[in-house]
Amino acid sequence: MAEILKVSSTSDPSATAGALANTIREEGVAELQAIGPKAVNQSVKAITIARGYMAPSGVDLIFVPSFVDVEIDDENKTAMRMEVRTRLPFEPTKEKKQKREEEETKNYNDRNRDATAEGEDSTEEGEAGEEEEVEEDFPPEDDQEDILDI
Repeated sequence: MAEILKVSSTSDPSATAGALANTIREEGVAELQAIGPKAVNQSVKAITIARGYMAPSGVDLIFVPSFVDVEIDDENKTAMRMEVRTRLPFEPTKEKKQKREEEETKNYNDRNRDATAEGEDSTEEGEAGEEEEVEEDFPPEDDQEDILDI
C-alpha cells in the first residue's frame, strides 16, 4: 500500500503537508498515522495545508480515517490512520514516468525495426573498409533530435 507517514504531537504541519503532497504526487495515495489527540490535530492541519499545495494543480484531496492497533515498546496502542487520496482519478508521477519510458522504448524499437526492414544498417563501413563503432542512447533523450551522420 502507500507509505505511512507517522505524525507526532510536535510534527510541523507545513513540513508534514509537503511530505504528504510529494507522496501523493509520486504514489497517488498516502497514509498518515497518529497516536493521541494532539498528533491527530497536527495530521488534520497537514492534510488541510496539503490541499492548498495541490489545489493549483487541480487536485483535490480527501481522507478516510480509521483506527489501527499498533505495538510500540511491547505495548499495544490504538492509532488513527488517515488514508489520503485524490477526489478524482489521478496519475502519479511514478506511473507517468514509467509510461513515458515504455513509450520511448517502443518508439525506439519501432524506428530500428523500420530501418532494418528497409535494408538500412545501424553501422556503416568507414573509408578504410572498417566498421565504425556506433554509440546509441537507449532510450533516446526527449530533447535530442535524431541526427544521422553520413
